Amino acid sequence: MQIKKVAVVGCGVMGTGIIQVAAQAGFEAVGVEKDEGGVARADGRIRAGLESAVARGKISQEQAEEAGERYTLTTDLDEIGQADLVVEAVYEDLELKRALLGGIDGVVGAGTLIASNTSTIPLVVLAGATGRAERVVGLHFFNPVPAMRLVEVIRTPITEPECVEAVTGFARTLGKSPVLVNDVPGFVGNLLIVPYLLDAIRAFERGVADMESIDSVITLGFNHRMGPFRLSDLIGLDIVHDMAVSMYEEYKDPRYFPPPLLKQYVRLGRLGRKTGRGFYSYAG
Repeated sequence: MQIKKVAVVGCGVMGTGIIQVAAQAGFEAVGVEKDEGGVARADGRIRAGLESAVARGKISQEQAEEAGERYTLTTDLDEIGQADLVVEAVYEDLELKRALLGGIDGVVGAGTLIASNTSTIPLVVLAGATGRAERVVGLHFFNPVPAMRLVEVIRTPITEPECVEAVTGFARTLGKSPVLVNDVPGFVGNLLIVPYLLDAIRAFERGVADMESIDSVITLGFNHRMGPFRLSDLIGLDIVHDMAVSMYEEYKDPRYFPPPLLKQYVRLGRLGRKTGRGFYSYAG
């Protein structure tokens, strides 16, 4: 089972990152967005990502130009019909993902693999929206996709082994380090990181220490690259909130219940680095 052409449906930060690394690795890629404005924003992000890779010495200018010729962006879902692998990369909304996966299933060929970039939703729930549940896998990339090597490859009890093998090989070709994970809510990464982030917010709410001090304890005391508040801002506070809600619905464990402060920041639109303000300010 060979993957030559890749499609990504949902061209936000994660989706464009996947398109960029696929194009850099030599794959033909097509991205689908809901409107022309989304297409323009996606193209800008990919071009900026390629320019950044050149500036950091990761690829040459010639390689960036070649990668730029390998991808196309469209609003027409039918354009994914010839893809060997389709990756769904919209935000963590169960009904949106199920509806989209059902639409993808109706457009692509019988041999096409379908993957979801879901970070918390059980894969069986998503696979059930298609007529090929045994050919649906999880491909959970980490943000930012071009820089992060980890990819969680998620399988359900009925996933065909050759499908897992194919997407694992695809991830390796992208220069990633795939880790095989069984289908549980949150998988491994978010199963562990979400309660950690929420506990840090609760500690701040209780007055244990200020945000800067909590971040410093983690970075200086445990040699982490960034503390929980900086990390939450990088992920996006809305995404942290939605992951917590999704996992709380599955486990009913209070560790996953979003703290009031997190909800307040999301309602205020202070979502982190992407809006210029989250727990910290990123103005300028």
